[in-house]
Amino acid sequence: MIKIGKELPKSDILDLIMEANLWSKHVRKDENRQELLRAVLNDARERAHDEIDGAEAHQSLLDFARALVEFNLRKDLRDLVEDLTESLRSDGYELIVQPELDLGAFSGIRHKARILPTDPSWVPLHDEMTALEHELAVRGYTQALGHYKAAVKNFSEQDHPSSNGQLRTALEDLIVNLAIDHTGYTDSGRANQGGLAIKSLYVRGGQGPAVIGQPLPEKDGGTLIQGLWDISHLNGSHPGLSDAQEARIRMQLVTGGMQFLLRHFPV
Repeated sequence: MIKIGKELPKSDILDLIMEANLWSKHVRKDENRQELLRAVLNDARERAHDEIDGAEAHQSLLDFARALVEFNLRKDLRDLVEDLTESLRSDGYELIVQPELDLGAFSGIRHKARILPTDPSWVPLHDEMTALEHELAVRGYTQALGHYKAAVKNFSEQDHPSSNGQLRTALEDLIVNLAIDHTGYTDSGRANQGGLAIKSLYVRGGQGPAVIGQPLPEKDGGTLIQGLWDISHLNGSHPGLSDAQEARIRMQLVTGGMQFLLRHFPV
């Protein structure tokens, strides 16, 4: 947003800050455009983590991003807008830009931008991540926890291939641990045991219903975890094969799937 915003005259930047309700004591009109934007956006980002007015600051940041794109969608800035789009996708939002015919005094094409949430519910993914990390720690599944934390870190830094690779390893470590603790599976000590261990967690051809603590019937949970395993290996951690949207979908699926497994195979 700073890279896009600094292309605007300072007066327009101040207008957009007011429009997005980001005006605060950190607004210093005597600063250059980059410093002005940096101070205002950093302040809003810090407030977005506050329990009291965090939601308002969060929405203001989204409003500023939307207004910025609408105001300054020049051809030479399209690459920066694409970068912003990818960043928003990592946070669970989709930036939609639509051209509209302007029939006013300056007839021509203008653009309308919208930022829509991609999550299917109001429950933040962060809360689900925190709950899973807590459960892995309680169970003593330290390797799975370590890889999952690394996946979340890579995801937040928009290093999507690395996030996918760590996520896949976290799922594999969890599967092996659950197989050892609940099915009598023996750890061979070798790497890449997940494909073998997962076979002990569900019964092929089983119709159900599923019984807590017992291997899942194929038709009542087994297909789910096998499909999750297969999806986690699609594209793998190869560079360049995963964008922000795919990485977020994987994070959602694997986070939910790991919670599902922990719930079905309790302590």
